[in-house]
Amino acid sequence: MNVALSATQRHGVVFLLAASIASSIGGLPFNTLPLLIGGFADSLQLGAAALGVLGSACTGGYLVSTLFGPLWVERANWQIATIVASIFCAAALALSGHSNGTPYMSMAVFGFAAGLMHSLGMRMVGEMANKERVFGVRLLTELVLVSLLLMLFPIVVARHGLPGGLTLLAGAVLMMALSAGALPRGPVLRQDAHVAASRVDRARMASGLYALGIFVLFACGQVALWLFIERIGRERGTTAEQLGLLFSVLKIVGGASAAFVALLGSRMGQRLPHWLVLGGIVVGVALLAQRDSFAVFAGGAWLWEAAFTIGCVYQTAAIARLDASRRLIVLIPAAFAVSAFVGPALGGYLVERIGFAALFAVAVMCAIVPAIAYTRFARTGSQVAE
Repeated sequence: MNVALSATQRHGVVFLLAASIASSIGGLPFNTLPLLIGGFADSLQLGAAALGVLGSACTGGYLVSTLFGPLWVERANWQIATIVASIFCAAALALSGHSNGTPYMSMAVFGFAAGLMHSLGMRMVGEMANKERVFGVRLLTELVLVSLLLMLFPIVVARHGLPGGLTLLAGAVLMMALSAGALPRGPVLRQDAHVAASRVDRARMASGLYALGIFVLFACGQVALWLFIERIGRERGTTAEQLGLLFSVLKIVGGASAAFVALLGSRMGQRLPHWLVLGGIVVGVALLAQRDSFAVFAGGAWLWEAAFTIGCVYQTAAIARLDASRRLIVLIPAAFAVSAFVGPALGGYLVERIGFAALFAVAVMCAIVPAIAYTRFARTGSQVAE
């Protein structure tokens, strides 16, 4: 049976939304980790260093699975893979809420299963043209779904405890897994069909690997800050209700930012987006560092989220455009996983030894890297965007 998608289907709304919803499962560890870490901190009385290790256990499982992405996504049945990974993801979340001790193993399994879905989701979206637009739509879909979950999670935890909140997330994963019915069983264009092109353009592949490295550094500093936003708010006296509002609106802001990129596409060129991202992160971090009011703190978090989201979309689109072999697309989740693995442990160490000010400095320094690097790309004539 020929299961290849037609050109119309590949570029259709149904396929893009289904692939985006499936990919959203893969984004749960990153998007929910601050609230999960806060919940475990309150219920298990863990210190900053222990929380950092717990976060790294989750993102470490994510890292392991995404490193294997290029080995299986071209061969697996995409529908079955979505269902199996979702079941493991939901089961790990539910078990984490009923653990007698610190749930290192179940959180690692949660990260591992989510990483499988992120690798698959990125590969599916990579089938389509107009990279900035499709990656913007993918992230928009993810953030809209997550904003709903982040709005409900604190309410459920307040009434039913952390196990109730984790059960909510597990149920949401199983609901999102229903998108498997609208997915193809496998890729339209096999990776082998692009090998010859990638061999011809080795310089372009090298630029793509360089861009992956830039993305790792950028995301590392932002993840370190993201993990402790909930703790920073608590330290400033922010209430649980205010944090629920902050995180739900924060993901709406992220979704609006992704929609903005999807509409704008590549019109801003190769350099300007990264300098705008740097400016947004600098101002956002400066507001987060203030102790004046919840409004100032929330405004800083929302501005930082918008800049971070836009930076991620433009950098992943650049990597995808450089990826003639389609191998680097599958490695984007692994690159992010490296950042998500290093970031929490780094953040925990910095907070415990120095304080939150160190997180703010690291986030800004890591945002400087892509601004300078993509300026260099443009000056040397590298083919980041076509």
